[in-house]
Amino acid sequence: MIDDVNAYVDFMVKHKLSTNQFLLLMLLHTESYFKSQKGLKYKTVGNIYKWSKEGKGWSEQEIEDLINKDYLFGIKSQQVNGTITYSIDQLILTQKFSDIMFVNSTFAFEEILEIYPDTFQINGQVVFTKSGDLDKVQQNYFKLIKGNTVKHEEIKNIITYAKERGLCNYKLENFLTKGVIDTIKKMIGESHAAGTDI
Repeated sequence: MIDDVNAYVDFMVKHKLSTNQFLLLMLLHTESYFKSQKGLKYKTVGNIYKWSKEGKGWSEQEIEDLINKDYLFGIKSQQVNGTITYSIDQLILTQKFSDIMFVNSTFAFEEILEIYPDTFQINGQVVFTKSGDLDKVQQNYFKLIKGNTVKHEEIKNIITYAKERGLCNYKLENFLTKGVIDTIKKMIGESHAAGTDI
């Protein structure tokens, strides 16, 4: 499920995508293929076919717009009522969507390392926050954000908020857990709702 509706709306507004276009791009990114005698095809039980057959599907205008914006390559193949249309099987996602939607794990983690404090004090003792197996911390972080740029930006904002308020009193690997992140996110929401700044 979408964790932060505001972030996704901002993303769609910024990139001039409708919700239906965003859905198509996400499904093309996540759906798996199978080989048939006619080449690569999406699984017929997949969500692309489900939305095409049982839901609203995608209009030719929506697909044309995504092609014009360089999100898709499309091959006009079917003729319906005298009109040439695009076949879902012939739509190919370009790198553009992945580049703006998904983040490189090394780059993302380096940004987190840069933002998060190096130390904190507890009972007069200095604790180094970035000690331990940082490769494992990076892997766990990438699982947390699922490679998603929007989620990564949200975590960066949460860290900045926590840092400004002296809440980064954890080793990095412990801070980057769902429990801590969700608690601080809730604090941010409550402070915005109250119109105050903690």
